[in-house]
Amino acid sequence: MTNSFAPIEETRRTLAAQVEERIREAILKRQLRPGERIDQNKLADELQVSMAPIREALKGLEAEGLVKIQPRRGVFVVELSVSDMDELYFTRQLIEGEAIYHAVPHLTETDFAALERMITAMRQATDAGDIPGYIALNRQFHLRLYSSLANNHLLQVIQMLWDRSELYRYRYMFMTRDTDRIHQEHEGILDACRQGDQELAKDRARQHIFLTQRELDRQLTGDLSSHRQDNV
Repeated sequence: MTNSFAPIEETRRTLAAQVEERIREAILKRQLRPGERIDQNKLADELQVSMAPIREALKGLEAEGLVKIQPRRGVFVVELSVSDMDELYFTRQLIEGEAIYHAVPHLTETDFAALERMITAMRQATDAGDIPGYIALNRQFHLRLYSSLANNHLLQVIQMLWDRSELYRYRYMFMTRDTDRIHQEHEGILDACRQGDQELAKDRARQHIFLTQRELDRQLTGDLSSHRQDNV
């Protein structure tokens, strides 16, 4: 592990939550690379915390699918996998398609106005090359749609799937997708919701996820192939 971490500052948030956020960011930005073993002692020294919040944070990140805790071996950043990514995005198509279908009748004009503002902000983020900003807004956009159902169990499942998707989305999204096309897809989803057309909203949401999966699949397959050739 070659990256350096600034010490944790005192805030009202728990130490474990802050540590988890720092490690997650390092993984998504590939400062901690897939397959790399995390040196917990070094991490504790750099963050100036005890081992307890480190262990708690790593358990949380394992639940998100970002790290793998192996008894007697240590903690490792998860390897990227085409099959895992395909299964993950297929699952999202099924669940989020049904979620938006049932959410459409519950959306209000207040929701539509907020969603429209998010699309505008996403365009501004991509124009500025602000990848983290876009990813945060993209998540807010989709979760705002599903939140209208007021079903916490469903929302927790979708959030978990989004957490697991971040490892792929952060690394590949802007390398593979036409950002203007992404914004058009979001506008298409919102337009179907405004029309009250549940089937159309479902179809457009599933297509949006499928197109992302297809581009990620192509990019990840190429990257893994190049990695194998480099190690021959």
